[in-house]
Amino acid sequence: MQRERTFRFPILEVIIGLSLIFLLRPAAGAEIEKGQKRILSLQQMIAMAIAKSPEIAETRSEIAGTQSDLEQVQSAYYPQIEGLGFIGPVNDAKRPAVRGTRIIDPSPDAGFSTLGAFGRLEFTVTQPLYTFGKLANRKEAASRGVKAREFKLSGNKLEIALKIKQLYYGLILARAGTDAARDADTFFDDARKRMTRLLELGSTNVVESDLYRVDAYRANNARSKAEAEKGTKVAYFALKALIGLPSDVEFDVSEKTLPLREEVLSNQDLYVQKALEDRPEFKQLDEALAAQDSLVQALQSDRYPSFFMALAGSLAGAPGRETFHNPYISDEFNHANVGVVAGVKWNFDFGISQARVDKERAEYERLLHAKDTGKLNIPIQVAKSYQETHEWKVAVDAYRKAASASRKWVIASLTSFDMGVGTADDMLKAIEKYGENQGKFLEALFNYNLSFAELEYATAQKDW
Repeated sequence: MQRERTFRFPILEVIIGLSLIFLLRPAAGAEIEKGQKRILSLQQMIAMAIAKSPEIAETRSEIAGTQSDLEQVQSAYYPQIEGLGFIGPVNDAKRPAVRGTRIIDPSPDAGFSTLGAFGRLEFTVTQPLYTFGKLANRKEAASRGVKAREFKLSGNKLEIALKIKQLYYGLILARAGTDAARDADTFFDDARKRMTRLLELGSTNVVESDLYRVDAYRANNARSKAEAEKGTKVAYFALKALIGLPSDVEFDVSEKTLPLREEVLSNQDLYVQKALEDRPEFKQLDEALAAQDSLVQALQSDRYPSFFMALAGSLAGAPGRETFHNPYISDEFNHANVGVVAGVKWNFDFGISQARVDKERAEYERLLHAKDTGKLNIPIQVAKSYQETHEWKVAVDAYRKAASASRKWVIASLTSFDMGVGTADDMLKAIEKYGENQGKFLEALFNYNLSFAELEYATAQKDW
């Protein structure tokens, strides 16, 4: 059933509400020559808003962050090098001598004069061999995380496109409403002139009180005109901020009237299926689920050992100390030791690892429920937009005919009034009805375009 609305341009409230939200966000400056007036299409405005959107920049930063996580995991497959170097003072010393059963130290007595310096470098080059999936699962989780953020970016772009369409169509509607109110004003002025002329001629089908009725009838039209002008300014300012135009650069929209789409909608089920397949939110959830599943498996792998191969070495030198070579006694200040070893690393705890696994598994379950909720809500959203598009298309056709008929009624009533066979009441009612029908036609056309835009958003259709 068609919803009944009055000719008061209710979209003004929508425009103001959207504008208050949009204008609180900082808009970046645009590199446009000052003093020029830009003529912009809807597609150009969407592209400019996407390019200047802080939301888009924020999501791109998130993508860069997740790509860094992926690079960290990929780097873990390569050898990891750890080194430790230090220098310090040490007493000079000579190589000890063995005489009989005694070890004799010929080194000078300790003192400041016998202090020297030594340096030491220790290093380990570790190459993972087998980690029970610790690296592979984390790599998969990071890769899926990047894709999830990329789908979030696509969703941001669709949301921005819908916001621009709302304001773009709202601006055209407000301007058309202003023109319609001026048109009605012209008819009221014409009626007043005719009444005044007939009063001067002493006509019997008009009385002086009819002039007051003209002012009474046109009061609503004056208010509608004022609201439409206010809506024009608000929508214009909001659009200008969203697309990033400086305050001293003016623009105008390329379309002067609301478009009347002639597309024939397909079956509703096809739109629902397209939404379930193409909506970025679903793809983002799929990637997030895969990433979370890999993370759970990675945490489970942490409870198993990791096998590795390592190259370990230690180099030390002290110029004031003679080198002492003995296979059983190590010289901490003069040596060069390098070797290859194989090892295993295994961490044990009493429930900490399992608690981490349980936490991430709970997050996985939450994402599953979020996806199920989307499967319930998205079809409803698509069906609502689909049916409203049909509804407003019927309203557009009906009110277009009504506006045309009421305009003819105005012309006929003005002619009849001039001929002395029509009444002022019939003439004023015709003008009022014309204004009402024209307003409802414009409102229906706006809601038709807006419903179509919401259907495009619901089905992830890009038209820019």
